[in-house]
Amino acid sequence: MTWQRLETDTLPRTARAVVIGSGYGGGVVAARIAADLPPGETLILERGREWLPGEFPDSWSTVQRNVRTPRNPMGLFDLALGTDVDRLVGCGLGGGSLINAGVMLQPLPDVFDDVWPAPIDADELAPHVERVLEVLKPTTVTTPPDRTRPLEKLARRHGVAVTAVPVAISHRPPGENGFGFHQTSCTGCGNCMTGCNIGAKTTVHASYLPLAARRGAAIVTRTEVRTIVPSPDPTHRWRLTGWRYEYELTHYRRVEFTLDADVVVLAAGALGSTGILLRSARAGLPLSTALGTRFSGNGDAIAISYNSATVRQSGIGAADQQNPDLDVGPTITRMLDMRTESPGYVVQDAAVPWPIAQLLRRLLGARFALARDSRVYCDLRPGGCPVGCSALEHSQTWLAMGNDSAAGVVRLDARGEPVIRWTNAGQQEVYKAQHADFAALSEYAESTFVTNPRHAVLNRGIAARSPITVHPLGGAPMAESVEQGVVDDGGRVFAPSGGIHEGLYVLDGAICPRSVGANPALTIAALAERGAAKIRESGILHQAVGASPIEGALS
Repeated sequence: MTWQRLETDTLPRTARAVVIGSGYGGGVVAARIAADLPPGETLILERGREWLPGEFPDSWSTVQRNVRTPRNPMGLFDLALGTDVDRLVGCGLGGGSLINAGVMLQPLPDVFDDVWPAPIDADELAPHVERVLEVLKPTTVTTPPDRTRPLEKLARRHGVAVTAVPVAISHRPPGENGFGFHQTSCTGCGNCMTGCNIGAKTTVHASYLPLAARRGAAIVTRTEVRTIVPSPDPTHRWRLTGWRYEYELTHYRRVEFTLDADVVVLAAGALGSTGILLRSARAGLPLSTALGTRFSGNGDAIAISYNSATVRQSGIGAADQQNPDLDVGPTITRMLDMRTESPGYVVQDAAVPWPIAQLLRRLLGARFALARDSRVYCDLRPGGCPVGCSALEHSQTWLAMGNDSAAGVVRLDARGEPVIRWTNAGQQEVYKAQHADFAALSEYAESTFVTNPRHAVLNRGIAARSPITVHPLGGAPMAESVEQGVVDDGGRVFAPSGGIHEGLYVLDGAICPRSVGANPALTIAALAERGAAKIRESGILHQAVGASPIEGALS
């Protein structure tokens, strides 16, 4: 099967509307506003490259080659190991949807507490949630895989039921979906989080972005926006500056660009959008003093039940993604829901993708080599052992999300890149509760409890002091006023002198003022749907730009 690329290589000098980022925020907004503008007047800028099914990493060596670094800016995996918080996000056309599990969970209504602007609550978001679900069409796995049995035991201990998790993965016969993207049926290989090479996952690249392109949006990849300031050209409101990445023989070369636009929507992710705003503030754009605050890791946590005494688990992705030897299923299938407790959280089963498993075999094998266990030796044996006999193939990964304090702060380092500062982030009660459940799951699985794998290897299994997040939120929180936040309930950027910066928006995870206690993709996409609707209703897409285009910005 040959998939059609969406990207174009031509970067215009001007555009009516520019959307920075292409994930659950940017892809959604672009698809909606493109319907109101002539072809070519909506521009999507993505810092990474376009990935088609079949191009994603399928071995540990290709994963290594696709970790994003300054010398490898097109890497799919943007990983940063911090002193306070580790984080992993996606880099590519489709954003985080390329490497997430595609879970579509609604937050509980009480998540929308008084830190959100008054208009934002579950009822207000409900119609926008429905629009997202209509596009992504999540489904559940009917029969739970064997790896969920310990989760069922833990649920009985807590007096709750294990529930099926809706995931945006196609189980329909192969063919074009409603947006012109060819999708196949899920093979159950379990490799969702290193990128779906089958073409079954309904990513933003397989849904909203083809819709945006069909409506005339131009999509330009390998383009990283660094700052946004008022344009000196009176016919445009905003000037974007940044880098285009051009490949030369062995490396990427950065080429500076400038681009003028009338409407700009920041949707580069919690750290990406916050970083752009922080650099723009350094360049002179007046912004709220709340910029960089209310960062949340969404209470994310990970653990492994290693080398279970029970039968082989379905917790490792298959090497053959077209014809897996074991029905692993999607990455996440079931959930223990403890969100009504204090602190609230969820625990989910997970399958480690095959490429990542090849690293874990060696790391955990070396960690437990003195156990004198033949399964561990299989993981360490050069060339491996027959399928099904290793310690890692008898292991299970668990994920958790919950309500953290959202007390992190995002600042710029010496290179102008966003970093997270959050003293004692890992000592919050939510992590202690998750840690206790992870330990119980390992006991039920008759296995060895391994906390955050990085800390398990480096710190010999002690509890992680710094958590890892794959769902960063906040940094440009929405609020009622400029004193409390960076944007209003529609994502419009506040001007400190009063009013808003006309034509400048943030619509992605950066605007969430707290954790959502579950996988946040559906919430982010719903906020983007609502924000896009407000942009369209405001008439700004068709509004003439005057000589004094913005209120409260630079003179």
